[in-house]
Amino acid sequence: MSLPHVVLTDSQARLLAELVLAPLPVREDGDVAAGVGEEEVAARGLDHEVTPADLRRLVLLGLVVPEAGCARVTDLGTAVHYEAQLGAAHARLGDVVRFADAVERTCPRLAPTLRLLAQGEITLRAAVTAAAAPEQCG
Repeated sequence: MSLPHVVLTDSQARLLAELVLAPLPVREDGDVAAGVGEEEVAARGLDHEVTPADLRRLVLLGLVVPEAGCARVTDLGTAVHYEAQLGAAHARLGDVVRFADAVERTCPRLAPTLRLLAQGEITLRAAVTAAAAPEQCG
């Protein structure tokens, strides 16, 4: 089963990440977003002005559900969060590969060493040892 494509703002993604870590206490007075406490939001480093709207959106998307005085992430919300994390990790790994390609001419052994490290075929210690070798660059 594939996940639906969900586009979140940075603040919505940050709130979802916080909810993956722990539910957010809210007052039970109908609108879950209206019951978000400023202290709890501030303690998590969230923006109190956008958090209620972000929370409403996450509930609407089915990523968060209000229950028992808390806003809790759903299984779908957890999956969407980790899929976004995986996408970010892939992007960083792609940057490493492009960096290796860019410096391959000046440091011929650096690119293969980075590739081996990224693929998990060598340890960080082995990669550092290879990079420290005098003939590595130049």
